[in-house]
Amino acid sequence: MSDYKQMEIRGFYRSHSHLPIWEVMDKAGIWEQVGLRVTFEFCDSSSAAEKALFDGSVDFVSGNHISPYLLVRRGRPIVSLSSPSNSVNDKLVARFPIKSVSELRGKRIGDTTLVDSIGGYHHPRGNHMLYVMRGGLCLDEVEWVELTESNNEFHAMQLEVLKSGRVDAIFVTGNTDKFEAAGLDVLPLDRLPMINGPTLTSSLTTLQKKDRLGERLVKAQVLGIHYARTHRGETEKILEGLRQRIPESKNVSYRSVAKLLPKPYPDLEGVANAYRLCCLKSPETEEMSPMALWDLHYLRELDNSGFIDGLYGMIR
Repeated sequence: MSDYKQMEIRGFYRSHSHLPIWEVMDKAGIWEQVGLRVTFEFCDSSSAAEKALFDGSVDFVSGNHISPYLLVRRGRPIVSLSSPSNSVNDKLVARFPIKSVSELRGKRIGDTTLVDSIGGYHHPRGNHMLYVMRGGLCLDEVEWVELTESNNEFHAMQLEVLKSGRVDAIFVTGNTDKFEAAGLDVLPLDRLPMINGPTLTSSLTTLQKKDRLGERLVKAQVLGIHYARTHRGETEKILEGLRQRIPESKNVSYRSVAKLLPKPYPDLEGVANAYRLCCLKSPETEEMSPMALWDLHYLRELDNSGFIDGLYGMIR
């Protein structure tokens, strides 16, 4: 690793739920091990993040899980390198007793818009659409009440719009204690295979231009996940600092990083579901293979070298 020349790069993260692993990597000095100095900013729109990626304003994006399939179909040089989180486990919160998603037929579901004002795809809304379809319903058999185009605003208003009766139900990610305390019904849902969380997405142009950037990004993420999983005490202190500094991260926990895969390969079903969401919005995407987005050779080479197994003391 010592032969890496120092390089400054810039990244966007698309959700504050991605921050824990990047914070651990920063505070634990992981980036320096691969010769990188990284600055991060939050970006709330997939379209804005992709524009910055293509004009060189940023070198990689943490997130953007749906729209890149369409961009590949249109010949844009976007590529995803890793996926350390491959499922979501949402809950359904309703104003009425509910035992099945199928009971949402004819009900009003509160959510964000499907796209933002500049065309960015709202991934969580797409997940909720899949949950409805997996429940045996067509999308037009429920009424989608679009409350805002901001995910942060949506999270802040969920309890109020349910209590006021403005909507009948909402899909919720994370803790539901406040909803249960308010007397609302909570239905846990089955695991939904899905590409989500702190993926590494970049452009072929940037990766070709900057010395071994793809290799460094993947290696850094693998090292960061290893550090978090093997240094719990230090990691929890780092996350406590994050909770105090970033209001949107007040609910992050050690599990946010401990659940990430040591070998961050994408899950086949997760890829299929992310691709399906893109096709629902942009049917032209059906003309390409979903795997055209993915370049896993950096991860595969690292894995094949025995580097990852060596980190965890595994004998090959």
